[in-house]
Amino acid sequence: MRQGGFALKKVSFDVADGECLALVGPNGSGKTTLLECIAGIRQIESGTIDISGIEATHTAPEKRQVGYVPQDCLLFPHLSVDQNIAFGARNLDAQTAPRVEEMMKWLGITHLINHGTKDLSGGEKQKVALARALITRPKILLLDEPFSAVDRPSRTRLLGELRKNLDEITQTLNLTSIYVTHDLADAQLMGGQVAIMNNGSVEQVGPWDQVIQTPSSPFVADFMGFNILHGKLTSKEDGFWVASVNGQSIRGVGDNLTVGEGVIAVVRPQAISLSLERDIRKPNWRHCQCNVLEGSIIAMRQTGSVAQISVDVGFPLNLEMSSDLADELNVAVGHDVFAQFRASEVSLLCA
Repeated sequence: MRQGGFALKKVSFDVADGECLALVGPNGSGKTTLLECIAGIRQIESGTIDISGIEATHTAPEKRQVGYVPQDCLLFPHLSVDQNIAFGARNLDAQTAPRVEEMMKWLGITHLINHGTKDLSGGEKQKVALARALITRPKILLLDEPFSAVDRPSRTRLLGELRKNLDEITQTLNLTSIYVTHDLADAQLMGGQVAIMNNGSVEQVGPWDQVIQTPSSPFVADFMGFNILHGKLTSKEDGFWVASVNGQSIRGVGDNLTVGEGVIAVVRPQAISLSLERDIRKPNWRHCQCNVLEGSIIAMRQTGSVAQISVDVGFPLNLEMSSDLADELNVAVGHDVFAQFRASEVSLLCA
């Protein structure tokens, strides 16, 4: 699919029946465009779209059995809540009213029957749009950042409710869903698998733990908030590659590497521990190959239960730990500390 200078390319993934895939990426990466192609709103120029094992590339949108909830809801202001939901059924019959009631009960909005849509909250509007998409009993549900306009506390609550609703609905309808967002916290809550888009392409797709442990590219690592460390591969010792990063040796794992070439070491902030002594105190780390780097704290910020800390170890290294542990260590900007992380937590990528 091409639009002006933008094109979807190298897009390939499968979502198993009953699973939810989180589709993430920065603004403008093509997430909404991809959903519109799956829904049939846009036509692709090459490749195929299969739904439940049946090719639907050139099938009309209304025959694809796809439910689509756009970001802006698109409710009809002249219709009541239940009339908006019934509109999704397309062919009204004697079973429409009971199905509308069923959808409203599933989503906890039965109190809105006969209400207008003008004074609904953002969350209520999205639930009405969701019910309208589900009343057709689709095989695939496409959700395009449904709560992006809602404040963070409300969004967290609404996402939890949506996750619970989808779990219940999936058991009944065997529903497959794709949830689009640019927020990683939302994506982890909603999807068992994740696909990461960049400039019209899917850079990586797989289970969350696999993507977190082994990002396939510097873009994926950067988007996931990893530390990105540029260096040169110097040797291989005890099954781990060793890279020199600004004079510091970093052990890690990687494939198809060659000594002497430039590499990028990536490590999650959550995988780094902070200590006041060099000795590793974690019992389950005692028999592991570990990186231990000495430095000083150059920045520190606490947000709720999380402390975000930057340590200068010859280069800036960002880590996250619990605020309680940071308070227990009594660390502050300017303090000398040791940053420790297992070699198995470091992915080395070709530069």
